[in-house]
Amino acid sequence: MFPEETTEMKPPVKVLFLNTGRRLIDCRDLRRLGGTPDVIILAELTLGSQKAYQGGLRGLGYEHASRPTLHSRKRHVRLYSKLPLATDNRFSKRGNKLKNNWLWCQIGDVLISGIHMPTKGMKKRPFEQIRAWMKTRARSRTLVIGDFNTDPHDEKWGPQLKSWIEFGWRNLWDQTRGGDKAWTFKGARKSDRPRRIDHAFIGDAIKAAKLKHLSSFRTRGLSDHSGLLVSI
Repeated sequence: MFPEETTEMKPPVKVLFLNTGRRLIDCRDLRRLGGTPDVIILAELTLGSQKAYQGGLRGLGYEHASRPTLHSRKRHVRLYSKLPLATDNRFSKRGNKLKNNWLWCQIGDVLISGIHMPTKGMKKRPFEQIRAWMKTRARSRTLVIGDFNTDPHDEKWGPQLKSWIEFGWRNLWDQTRGGDKAWTFKGARKSDRPRRIDHAFIGDAIKAAKLKHLSSFRTRGLSDHSGLLVSI
């Protein structure tokens, strides 16, 4: 008799994205409400909040952190991880209206990219830049997640998100229950309407992934955004 061969199943990597809205959230609440993620990507961070999050999350086991995406004091994106970062890159190009607010890190066999898009008329050049990048990465093991400041029903910018599907990307909202009706942002002004502007896309080489919409960050007043939790 020969022992049966067993295939060891790796636990999924859980990635949380949240636009903190420049608020400082207790790191223990961030981890708990975020589903105890392995990787946390936060957007709209000031220099001060970056230091606070890095110190607090390091005490909870998130020992690895990406570089800031900006050289100014506003709207940084940072990645904090329990898992080592094999690479740590940020987008940089002269005349870049995205203001370098886009990063990607290789973690294990997955490239994880976090992004915060500008609003309104500042989107044209950033969408052109990320579109070219998305073409080259569509068939790879890549997760692109972030605040795109774009609702899929927006007549002008919504088609940009949909065009990536033609390259081979999958929009995880498409397989999330209630995804078409979900919204992730509601501003404080009376004129603000609820919108679904936070999104997650996976490359074709990722065969199994799941998106969970974490509205508790928004409903509890910790942010004006919901969180997104992706398991790969």
